[in-house]
Amino acid sequence: MEIKIVKTSSVKSIKKQFQKQFNCNLRLYKGSHLASDEMKISDISKETNFKGSLELGARSRVKNVEDYFMQEFGVKAQISNADDSKLAKDDMTLTQAGKL
Repeated sequence: MEIKIVKTSSVKSIKKQFQKQFNCNLRLYKGSHLASDEMKISDISKETNFKGSLELGARSRVKNVEDYFMQEFGVKAQISNADDSKLAKDDMTLTQAGKL
């Protein structure tokens, strides 16, 4: 499964792709604050070069995905359950996170 991310991708579009693919939520941050849905990834990123896509599987571990967002995009990310009420543990898979 692939999530497409370019400099002009909005936080909302990235979160929507993530929800659709994995039935769990992605929280993106600008510094220590949640990024608003209208912001672009380039507004919150510390990086200037993006690969353009993120290859993930349903068995990807939460910590690996969060680390990838920081390494590739310079963005803090956290994954939460399907209704966005509970953060997923680092050792969970994305599938498990959606079922929390």
